[in-house]
Amino acid sequence: MSRTNKTTNAASTNPASKLIEWSSMDGQWQYYSKDEKKTIGLPMDMPFIALDQLNTTKGYHEKKRSGLWSNEVRGISDTLTVRSKDGIEAVGNWMDVKANPQVGEYVKFTKSVYAMAKINGSYELVNLQLNGCALTAWIDFTKEAGGDKVLFDNTVISVKEATEERKGAVRFNKPKFSIISRELSPEASLQADNMDNELQMHLTAYLGAEKTEEETKVQGLIDKADEILSAGRNEEEVLVEDAPF
Repeated sequence: MSRTNKTTNAASTNPASKLIEWSSMDGQWQYYSKDEKKTIGLPMDMPFIALDQLNTTKGYHEKKRSGLWSNEVRGISDTLTVRSKDGIEAVGNWMDVKANPQVGEYVKFTKSVYAMAKINGSYELVNLQLNGCALTAWIDFTKEAGGDKVLFDNTVISVKEATEERKGAVRFNKPKFSIISRELSPEASLQADNMDNELQMHLTAYLGAEKTEEETKVQGLIDKADEILSAGRNEEEVLVEDAPF
């Protein structure tokens, strides 16, 4: 499912400018900046429209002191190749990976949502990595909104509030996704179509390579791994931005 179906050309480099995660501790979005070598916070209510979504895994292997990451796939029955800094740790669909005694307890099922977000007044093609409470909130929101078909349209989404919840002794902030508009400005619509065309060219090449060569290493995934390992280990800088989409 996608905003557009134009997938005629191939692209090898992931076009997303930022890999963004939800910080359940701070109740905001954040990403790791390689240039600034630190984690940077983004406003909780950052507006975005979904362009496409895939499935992946991520986590942290405590014994190996290594991040865990995998390729992105369309369906949960598709083959995932989970890697750590030492190499391949598990191969199989999500149920196989979760049952794997080596990595099962460390990996999290993750929705990889590609979106056009408005950050500091500009539109950017970003990737939202949703797992844990953010994943649960996203699944609930999608159902309430009417399914994926509704999302991949002119639906502007934002987290307007986060609820403080507790699991055992752990407190965390769960996002609440909301639809803030069902219309796009002419500029936003054009930008979204252009970004989705670029994204689909990349995904056509990427998913095609995954099907023909399971061990293919895409540089975008390696970059994600570096960001995952670095995220949360640096002081955060909160950027204040509250502009309409």
